[in-house]
Amino acid sequence: MKIGIITDIHENEAVLREALKTAAINKCDELACLGDIVGYDTRFYKHNSNRSASECIKIIRSSCRWIVAGNHDMNAAGRFPSYSNGFEFPESWFSTGAAERKKISSGKVWCYEGDASNDLDNDDLDFIRTLPEFLIAEEPGISCLFSHYIFPDLTGSTTQYTERKKQMRKHWDFMDSHNVCFSFIGHSHNHFAGFSYKNNSSFIKAFHSLPQDNFYLGKEPVVIMLPPLTGDKGRTGFSIVDTTSLRMNIVT
Repeated sequence: MKIGIITDIHENEAVLREALKTAAINKCDELACLGDIVGYDTRFYKHNSNRSASECIKIIRSSCRWIVAGNHDMNAAGRFPSYSNGFEFPESWFSTGAAERKKISSGKVWCYEGDASNDLDNDDLDFIRTLPEFLIAEEPGISCLFSHYIFPDLTGSTTQYTERKKQMRKHWDFMDSHNVCFSFIGHSHNHFAGFSYKNNSSFIKAFHSLPQDNFYLGKEPVVIMLPPLTGDKGRTGFSIVDTTSLRMNIVT
């Protein structure tokens, strides 16, 4: 089975439609979306004329078999994440201005001060509110975990990035408890795919990026950080995983 994996769309309708064309050309059997379908940060993105949060939601909803929520999706839908790094969200959080959010959050969670207004309708919002924080797929023949980021911050809603191998322990435990071999995440907007292997004790860093587009995943547990579909600069990509050959290709 070939699975096309999309992450970090950020309302870029034009590039999303191109990714679906790429999926069709490469004969993907199923598609997965790792979140941040919406969320247009005016500080970083320039695709304003090609963006529509509503259209991106509708496209993903009709095209993808597996869909999880990212931190921008959670914010747009007025949802609190299950993990918040010790911060207790006040009930008034989603009606509070960005400046006040930054003041009370103590830098523990994202405040979305740069996010522009969007064109989401009530049906779109209702759909986003139903999205899980993670999904486990067994059908491809291998057990895959789809999430926006690392356990326990599966939606990437806190400002804490995973950089050291020791920070991966809870995620490995989470994978073990669900008998997962491959974990796919987005969120970090790295230019190249990053890999974290549980049993490689020589590495101090959590992830090691490889500047290439074709990979053999192997059969040992691994967490793969995928490049975004939409980025503020540099390379972006759409990922294709072949669960038979265990190869992954990044189409940039």
